[in-house]
Amino acid sequence: MTKRILIAAIILWAHPVHAQQTLSIIEQDYELAKQTAKEQHKLLIVDFYTTWCVPCKMLDKKIFKNDSMANEISKNYVVLKYDAEKDSVYNLSLKHHIASYPTTVVLTADGKFIRKMFGTGGPKPLVENYAALLKESVVLNKEGKYIEGVSSGIDPNIYPDFYKKYIRRTADLKPEDLSNYWANNNDLKSEVSFDILAYFGKAPERVIDFFIQHKTEYEKQFGSADLEFVISGIVSDKFRDAIAAKDEAKYEAAVDFAKQHLSLANAHEYINGFGLEMQIAMSNWDKAVHIIDERIRLKTISENEVNYFCWRVYEKCDEKRITEEAVRLMKHVIDSNSSFAVLDTYARLLSKNGNKEEAVIEMKHAIEKGKANGEDTKESEEALRKF
Repeated sequence: MTKRILIAAIILWAHPVHAQQTLSIIEQDYELAKQTAKEQHKLLIVDFYTTWCVPCKMLDKKIFKNDSMANEISKNYVVLKYDAEKDSVYNLSLKHHIASYPTTVVLTADGKFIRKMFGTGGPKPLVENYAALLKESVVLNKEGKYIEGVSSGIDPNIYPDFYKKYIRRTADLKPEDLSNYWANNNDLKSEVSFDILAYFGKAPERVIDFFIQHKTEYEKQFGSADLEFVISGIVSDKFRDAIAAKDEAKYEAAVDFAKQHLSLANAHEYINGFGLEMQIAMSNWDKAVHIIDERIRLKTISENEVNYFCWRVYEKCDEKRITEEAVRLMKHVIDSNSSFAVLDTYARLLSKNGNKEEAVIEMKHAIEKGKANGEDTKESEEALRKF
């Protein structure tokens, strides 16, 4: 196999006498990345991304293409940029059950698993979270503290076929795949079982109960980041089931479960988000708008969440009074974030309200911005034609 390496030379001019710092960035080739890390006596960062993932592009810009960050990374790390949807050779997405993007995994040069970070790493700014990840991983490596339950080798043959096919994008998941897997699986503490649970969720109650009863052991075996990821998935499933059934008793049970098994901050985040979804499912639009306004006042909601809610109004609500409220909310977002997605939502709501001329202007602006950022604007162009 031809091996290709992309070396990005990063020069940090914090002071004119500083020497050039070079960060090694390798595309998709895991073996070459490990070899490079070994030769440079460094750790390996695996940056799991997809070509369509907007937060992945943000991470790339703020971390790997940021001179000061790249310089800092280069001191102890080699970087492997890994398209998670092209996992047919090295099976890294399979191994690390990569189900959200971006995900950052820190390994030793021989594949020992040190740390994992999902998305931007939490409520603090991305750069701050990433800097903490870098420092903590170096310390853990020096102390020889690795995630015990994750083997350093990768053997795709130990995984069920449906999982491999789904990860490799060669087949969809069939309804019976997971039920059959769990019905015939009694080794719930294995690495493979944990991977399946972490990736798909939706496990039978006996599996969920077993996981919750043994979550301290799971944390020791697979790390706190993945433990919280799995619990978050279980919480999400409970909320979604309640919302789909429009069952308020089940919803309150999900609230109690979230409070019991998530940190206070995370529990509130899920309760806020799914509480809004419950109101939408029940068509309680006035109450939903009130929730959004209150969270804006308390500064506990992101611009993306407001945009998502207003998109739901556009899709599901035909009450002009509510769509006018959504236009008002979008104006609030546009004041600080005039991204393609935000402008697209705003334009569609204007059109739905009958403000056709303004809708055309805003959609053209959205399309222009989207194209400038390399985003797919086909659906927006189609909407513009219908305006």
